[in-house]
Amino acid sequence: MGDFISWINQNAQAISIYVAVVVAVVPALWAFALNLRLRNKALQHERFNIYHDLVRQLVQPDAPGGAMSIDRQIAVVFELRNFPEYYELTMRMLEGLRATWTNPNSARLTQEIGFTIDYIAANSKLKPKPTTDSGSATPPQ
Repeated sequence: MGDFISWINQNAQAISIYVAVVVAVVPALWAFALNLRLRNKALQHERFNIYHDLVRQLVQPDAPGGAMSIDRQIAVVFELRNFPEYYELTMRMLEGLRATWTNPNSARLTQEIGFTIDYIAANSKLKPKPTTDSGSATPPQ
């Protein structure tokens, strides 16, 4: 124990510098971690809003009783690939839409739905349900 105390006395200046650095750095790291956590929460909230806005654009016309743009819906279906945290829901939703939209005029949309389902299946552990039709569904107009 005497050697330890003598070592502390010999290295007191260096020890005080190390302690001062640690005392200064720990609160800064804590603040940085809190800031990252808050930014992550804000980003999650923003992604939540964007995802739900895309879903709304996919299934709801701009005006009540108005026609829906197939090209916009195709773009929305494609963009849903950018939300891996929602893949499970997206897969079920798109499979349901493909099964209920049955108008030959929207073959491009149901084809894009199939591409997105395949993309999600390839990039996650989810597997698509087998389809019995040729993918010729369409959204309600």
